[in-house]
Amino acid sequence: MDWSKILDTLSSIALYLIAAILPALIGYYFGLARSFREQKQKAYGEILPPVVKMAYDPKSADDKEFNQALMKLWLYGSRKVVKKVDAAIASLLDPSRGNATTALQQSIALMRRDIQLLPWQRLKAEEVEHLYLRVAGKD
Repeated sequence: MDWSKILDTLSSIALYLIAAILPALIGYYFGLARSFREQKQKAYGEILPPVVKMAYDPKSADDKEFNQALMKLWLYGSRKVVKKVDAAIASLLDPSRGNATTALQQSIALMRRDIQLLPWQRLKAEEVEHLYLRVAGKD
């Protein structure tokens, strides 16, 4: 038995397998990441309205809708976003814990940073100015 030929054949087969499987795995994980990013974008879009409504028009806020928004946040939000929205909600419930508007502005900026691919698309918290305009004007 010529072990060098066997090892050469096995290494050739391994290289062909790696060349075939590796791009497929990379493509699969990129597709998975893209799908999750799309779900995260959709979830963030569904999270914001009930949170803003709770902040600026609590009488019309729906507890069920608000709780569902929080569940989506816990599932899809990054660690930083979840912590920042939690701080915003804490300041809504107890104003002595901070400014709710500032915390919401920071939350929105972090959500945007979380879903944007390019750094120049980022938004600064102070650039989110009109959070409550539409809701507060409903009287």
